[in-house]
Amino acid sequence: MTDTPRTIPTTVLVTGPSGAGRSTAINALEDLGYEVIDNLPLSLLPRLLDGPPPGRPLALGLDVRNRDFGTDALIATIDQLAARSDHVMQVLYLDAAEEELVKRYSETRRRHPLAPAGPPMAGIARERDLLVPVRSRADVLIDTTGLSPHDLRAEIDRWFGTAEGRNLGVTLHSFSYKRGLPRGMDIVMDCRFLRNPHWDADLRARDGRDRDVAAYVARRSAIRGFL
Repeated sequence: MTDTPRTIPTTVLVTGPSGAGRSTAINALEDLGYEVIDNLPLSLLPRLLDGPPPGRPLALGLDVRNRDFGTDALIATIDQLAARSDHVMQVLYLDAAEEELVKRYSETRRRHPLAPAGPPMAGIARERDLLVPVRSRADVLIDTTGLSPHDLRAEIDRWFGTAEGRNLGVTLHSFSYKRGLPRGMDIVMDCRFLRNPHWDADLRARDGRDRDVAAYVARRSAIRGFL
């Protein structure tokens, strides 16, 4: 009897300088089906992975805001996880040019975590120097300079998406105009010109999968151009 192959859990460590797009990457991985834990203290990471195998891949956000963050500690954690045979570990490093990081901080008016009382440039320079050893250990390096959030999401999907996760998802929402337009729609199609089978007593209880309903709606000459 052949044993069923064991799926080895996957863990992606997401790191990089503040403002390079880590939050966007974390959200994109979550949309791809990863279980996301952000700003987990490094000391808790080995204990997390020593627990029961997760039912889906993990994405862990790590940066200088982590409570016990340190370059040496992070490198040691990467080495420790890479040596394990029960996990596949990847380091995703997000980077951006200094002038781009300064621009982003200027636009958001946020304080840099390493320079809370000074100009963001000081914190940016210090953080980039601090993360040089971590950057050299990256399995996937994405430079987000010039990338929009949509571009970055596409890059995350290219590196970490699966064939199943790339299927287009479409949600159809039928509504009544007398109750107003529903919120959050990307495309709204006005179908009030169609013959409404609701007003035919024989068809009222059926739906659009019924052949007679489809034939009833298709009798209107404008339907072909609409489709």
